[in-house]
Amino acid sequence: MPKNNNIPWWILTVSIVLAFTLPVLVKDAMFQDAMLYSSVSHNLAIGIGTFWFPQYSTLNIAGIPSFHEQPPLVFGIQSVFYKILGDSIYVERFYTLLMLIAHVILINVLWKLNFDKSQEQRKLGWIAVTFWILIPVCWWCFHNNLMENTMSLFDLTAVILIVQNLKKPIQNYLIWIIAGLMIFLASFSKGLPGLFPVVVPFLYWIIDRKTGFKKHLLLTLLLFSIPTLIYTILFIIPVSRESLSIYVFKRLLVRVDSMPTSSYRLEILWRLFTEMIPVLLVLCIVFVTGYFKKANMAVKENRKTVLFFFLIGLSGSTPLALTMVQKGWYLVPSFPYFAIAAAMLISPYISKSLIAIDTSSKKFKIFFIATIILFLGVLVVSATQFGKISREKETLGDVYKIGKVVPRFSTITVPANLYDEYDFILQGFLVRHFNISIDPTTEYKYFLNMKGNIVTIPSKYQKVDISLEKYELYVRKE
Repeated sequence: MPKNNNIPWWILTVSIVLAFTLPVLVKDAMFQDAMLYSSVSHNLAIGIGTFWFPQYSTLNIAGIPSFHEQPPLVFGIQSVFYKILGDSIYVERFYTLLMLIAHVILINVLWKLNFDKSQEQRKLGWIAVTFWILIPVCWWCFHNNLMENTMSLFDLTAVILIVQNLKKPIQNYLIWIIAGLMIFLASFSKGLPGLFPVVVPFLYWIIDRKTGFKKHLLLTLLLFSIPTLIYTILFIIPVSRESLSIYVFKRLLVRVDSMPTSSYRLEILWRLFTEMIPVLLVLCIVFVTGYFKKANMAVKENRKTVLFFFLIGLSGSTPLALTMVQKGWYLVPSFPYFAIAAAMLISPYISKSLIAIDTSSKKFKIFFIATIILFLGVLVVSATQFGKISREKETLGDVYKIGKVVPRFSTITVPANLYDEYDFILQGFLVRHFNISIDPTTEYKYFLNMKGNIVTIPSKYQKVDISLEKYELYVRKE
């Protein structure tokens, strides 16, 4: 049996993380935005588009001849994975799994920075990881190949470097430059929301006050200057300037100005609260248990650290209320810090409780064996999900059948009332699996209509004899 009584809890935590994500992640099909990003990345890997001017489909989006809904970094990174590992759908799933594992590791690293090596609470990073994965939109995000998974990783790395440096009496400016580079990479993954770690030195000063305001202000400005300098250079270089100008002026500002997704600005803060409900429930259970046991919760012990990470979480979430373009998964990069703050509240009590556990006792041995069985059980259940479809079964099933008839790299005509450039379900699957686009403006060799959609099929087309669940495929008569 392990002498470290935290090992079973880590096994349990990893089992929970995988149970919430892996059985769905290994299935075919993803959320439509995830299919979009996978399609663009895969296209780039096989030579369709360039880093600065990626391609999605024949029409792309908004009449722009290349794809600029997001900055190009993540597409470039993922294209390397496709080039090395091939075309399988499990390439994007492997990438997403790597992001998940990296988050678990980095949350634990950031947790440890707040304690001396002799402190028992240093070993309790599993509490923060558990709280993090209990947040519904977090595990949902890691079912899918979303940009936030990568952006959050760069931000976490930046915050770790910043906090590590702030705790040292002598500043290592090379570390600050690297942290600034990580912040740039985060913003180059998903735009402005990735910049929030620049305020971490200022937040540290608000809580700590052991050093002067001027020093922390200068450190904040230093962090901000690194991405600013890099973007300045990129806007001097013609090819990157053209690409980023399209992203900023033709897509980002247009979406913020005229494409709202929320009915009121504070909606994102309500979503933040609702996503945190599972964590709040666990906190209530722990505090109620401690109350009835008349235990000393020692809440004040970590109060400054709790407030510090809570403020970091707010810096990554509340700015989203400045626009009406708000979606729940935009909050994901802020949740590691809320999870750490929540875990800090109960870590003194948990630490004292674990110290009292006899690792040689029969109960502890049974618990340890049970966690191993649970871990293996999660892996077995996940393995049984390979080859199954998690969502849009009819659409994806039809796509596979269409791909056997329509040549790769083709474009299919669809009725105008079935085409929505922001609906990536049908076309996302077609592009990702077969590089087939859809277009309502031109008559191509193949025509696709949805069953029950009343439109006039041009007389030049005849129905293809394949059994589709949701659609009907036609081909131009010879």
